[in-house]
Amino acid sequence: MDVRAKAEGSSKKRRRNNADDNDEQDASQTHSRNHSQNHSQNHSQSSSQVVPRNKIHSALHGIPDKTEYQHGAILRVSMKSFVTYESCTFSPGPNLNMIIGPNGTGKSTIVCALALGLGWNTNLLGRAKDISEFVKHGSDKGWIEIVLCNKNGSNVTIKRNINKNNNHSIWKINGENKTQKEVATKVQSFNIQVDNLCQFLPQDRVSEFAQMSPQELLKETQRAVGGEEMLNAHQKMVELWNEYKIAAASVKGDLEAIAANEKQNAQIEKDVIRFQQRAAVLRRVRFIDIWILYARYGLAKEEYDRLKGARRHLFQRFKEMEAASGPMQQKKIQTEQHEKDLQDQKNKLDQLYQRAVRTLKAKGSEIEATEGQGEELRSDLDRLKAKGQQREALIANTRRKLVACQTIVDGAPSEDDVKDEKSELDHEIRALLEESRESKDAIATLQQQQADIVDHCARLNADLTHKRKKMDELEDVNNRKLQALRNVDNDVYEAVIWLRQNRHLFKNHVFDPICLEINVKNKKFADAIESNIRNFLRTFVCQTREDYDTFTAEYLDRMKKRVNVMAPDERSLNMDQYQLPMSHAELRDWGFHSYILDAVEAPPTVLAVLCSKANIHQIPLSDRNDLDSKAIRDSGKFRKYATLTNVFSINISRHTKEAIETSSQIRPAQVLTTSVDPVERERLSRSVDELRGQLNEREGNIKELHAEESRVRKIYTEFADKESALKRKKEELNNTLRKIHKNRIELNKAKEELQRKLDEPSTEDQEARIQEQLKRLATKRCKLTVEYVELMKENQRLVTRVTLSTLARLQAHAVAKAMDDEWAAAQEELERAEADYTQANDAYEKVKDQARELLEKAKAEYATLQPEELDEFKEIGTGISLAALEDMLAGEQAKVALHYQTHPSVIEKYERRLEEIKVARATVESKEKRLKKIEGDIATIRGPWYTKISQLVSDISESFSTSFAKIGCAGEIKLGEHEDYDKWSIDILVKFRDSEKLQKLTGQRQSGGERSVSTIMYLMAMQSLSKVSFRVVDEINQGMDPRNERLVHSQLVEKACKPNTAQYFLITPKLLPNLEYHERMKVLCIYNGEWLDEGVMKWNKYIDNQQRAKKAHRL
Repeated sequence: MDVRAKAEGSSKKRRRNNADDNDEQDASQTHSRNHSQNHSQNHSQSSSQVVPRNKIHSALHGIPDKTEYQHGAILRVSMKSFVTYESCTFSPGPNLNMIIGPNGTGKSTIVCALALGLGWNTNLLGRAKDISEFVKHGSDKGWIEIVLCNKNGSNVTIKRNINKNNNHSIWKINGENKTQKEVATKVQSFNIQVDNLCQFLPQDRVSEFAQMSPQELLKETQRAVGGEEMLNAHQKMVELWNEYKIAAASVKGDLEAIAANEKQNAQIEKDVIRFQQRAAVLRRVRFIDIWILYARYGLAKEEYDRLKGARRHLFQRFKEMEAASGPMQQKKIQTEQHEKDLQDQKNKLDQLYQRAVRTLKAKGSEIEATEGQGEELRSDLDRLKAKGQQREALIANTRRKLVACQTIVDGAPSEDDVKDEKSELDHEIRALLEESRESKDAIATLQQQQADIVDHCARLNADLTHKRKKMDELEDVNNRKLQALRNVDNDVYEAVIWLRQNRHLFKNHVFDPICLEINVKNKKFADAIESNIRNFLRTFVCQTREDYDTFTAEYLDRMKKRVNVMAPDERSLNMDQYQLPMSHAELRDWGFHSYILDAVEAPPTVLAVLCSKANIHQIPLSDRNDLDSKAIRDSGKFRKYATLTNVFSINISRHTKEAIETSSQIRPAQVLTTSVDPVERERLSRSVDELRGQLNEREGNIKELHAEESRVRKIYTEFADKESALKRKKEELNNTLRKIHKNRIELNKAKEELQRKLDEPSTEDQEARIQEQLKRLATKRCKLTVEYVELMKENQRLVTRVTLSTLARLQAHAVAKAMDDEWAAAQEELERAEADYTQANDAYEKVKDQARELLEKAKAEYATLQPEELDEFKEIGTGISLAALEDMLAGEQAKVALHYQTHPSVIEKYERRLEEIKVARATVESKEKRLKKIEGDIATIRGPWYTKISQLVSDISESFSTSFAKIGCAGEIKLGEHEDYDKWSIDILVKFRDSEKLQKLTGQRQSGGERSVSTIMYLMAMQSLSKVSFRVVDEINQGMDPRNERLVHSQLVEKACKPNTAQYFLITPKLLPNLEYHERMKVLCIYNGEWLDEGVMKWNKYIDNQQRAKKAHRL
């Protein structure tokens, strides 16, 4: 086996120089990764050739001979400050290039360099979105340079300079600045399709190949194998068919619209006819209305002329009557004055008579007053007699009451005795009040003490609530973890939501993704822990196989989703089997903090899975930078350990049995950033317990104080009861004193009342005085009666004179009344004449206004007539009377009533639809011609394309089936046909077990290893038909069992190493022993680490020793 090697690089910490090896010294460049390129031949050959050192140097540092390379193959790749590489250059071989190295060394970075260096966007890789994120940490700029083989001239060198600060790239082709579009055009001219998963399959998109829909797989296969012509033909048919469907749907819609419009117009056609008939009748009505206006104007003009003459006659008559009313008015004034003089004379006599009447009346009143006074005196006399009798009775009653009061007063207790007893009670009450006050003060003190304790308890409760809230905040990290997971992987987030909504489907608890189930105890180790178990963080864990089948069937198969789910076997769940490499005390002596198992919290099942799959019980963590890495490596205790910044892996060389250590930089955690601080949680827990203890103690104090308060309150109540009894007794004594005082007062009142009655004067003297007053009143009444008679005689004489004056006034009034009646009749006749004139004048003005209005209205209506309507107008009304016109109008209006009114919008819609029908018929005719044209174009394209695609699928299926048969399985490729060309597809059918039938390859149905086998087999099946310049497959063998991996590798080597085949890049982190190799195959080994210790290994010397050993063996 030929071996060529190149070692480039120096540590960031120190440069390695080897004076014994000029080649290594010349090739020394700064970088952070080391590549060893091995070009090997088939292991079955009996001998091998050694390539001279100068040839190795030229092959690695220059451009390889392009005679063996396909057009567009990659001759050289160079990187500077790209991702993890500081500087790197390598030249791949023309056939199969196997790039191997441990995980995290930078294999996939080469894939990124190929994709980004050839002009494709970052989203193709499924990694970072911005190109600036691919510049190495600590650098502002980086670049990628790729040399492509050009069979038609000079090789093409494409260089991409990346500026991290502005996220911008500068492109060059053979040293000249170009745009990205120009670079893409140039790359496409070599038939390089980096965006085709059939040609370029990065690690992060391996699963996407199996996730491709059959339709996508057909397109990608045509692009990779069939060429642009076949793909363009298919795409053209898709476009034509889509256009056909749109056009056909449009024609259908147009025909439906035409039918709908015709149907709607047919439904309202009778309404349209009726509308037209009604319009004609309404026009005739309008003409007749105008003629009626003219006819009414003629009648109004005749009435105007008649009223004008009558108005003139009435005005002359009114003026004549107005002149004759003057003399009559003068005579009326004279009679009224005579009547007034007589009335004045009568008024004077009336005044004299009234005065006499008043005098007579006053005299009569005096007589009545004397009679009233006599009656009053007689009444007073009667009252005096009754009062005397009443006085005697009151005196007797008062004496009896006096005797009774004296008896009560004499029988009452002594007032002094009552007062002495009351004084004694007051003394007892004061003594009780003093004693009860002490109890009351004691109660107040106890209540204040309880209030103070309650306030303290309130503060303790507030502090307890605060501490509990802080604990809840520490414990409630699941939602924040879930949101962090959503930002990183929305597919897994949606699966979590689905699981939580459908837990009833499962018999046992199904754990959320491991990242949600575990808690990092110390946040500073979160990055290191996530870096070591990253591959399992988004995995769902089922506890039984039955739940696993339910999960995959319900979510992966039925809902077509893609997430990781596993069901560990029962043996792996026993934590006793996971023994620690050394005790914790020994671990700390080595400088480590703990194992990952100690640094996380999780359910036992999840911890068992992580121990089984990720060996977290064997990976120690350290927060120190001064670990003795050589001692750790030589101890053989650990295969992996981690610090805060790096993960170190230790592997044992199969040949030298030496321990080889590799390291990779730890990326920041994405989903384990949120965790509970156990120390803080324990501190809060202790605080909560202490607060609860204090609260319980305070509650006991309150109970004791409450009991003491009850005892004191009982004593206080006894004092209060005694005090109430004494107060009631005191109140009884007060009532006794009040009664004594009341009786004494009543006794004194009775004595005073009796004395007052005895002191009143006698009624006999008063009766004598009243008798004397009655005699004097009788004398006065006789005198007044004589005077009253004389006044009555004088009054009679005045009555006679008043009567004669009244008769004279009545006669004068009758004359004046007759004159007034005559004058009133004359005035009434004058007013009637004036009213007749006014009425005639009003009628005249009214008829004049009516005639003017009718004429103006008729002229205005006539002006609205159109010239074409004048003949019909004249024909309707010429020579017809008003009555005839009105009869004619009534007849036409009756016709209008028979024709119900159709809304104008109905007519507008009817006419609009007629126009739409006309336009739509023309459009349908045009579209139907287009449909026939599309059918012809599709038929023209379909024939040749169908022949080619059928043959292509048949060839791929034959090769695919053969490859599967060689590994003891079955596979088939089918072309799925459909009416819709966008739904034509390629279905990959596989069978890995004899008990199964051929099943479609999906992203959920088969295991990861089975998908990897199917993917590589499909790619190899296309290789013999390939027209591409190179292919890239990254870690396709992940998940394969050793048998399938060995068989697939053998077929891959066989097909990829045939002459005139496309260049092939196979990326893998591991290799099985005793694999099959070929002389056309090149192996590129990637090593990593911050530096390589002096004296550990010199690769050039190692290669020389190996070559000499083989040569000696052959000899």
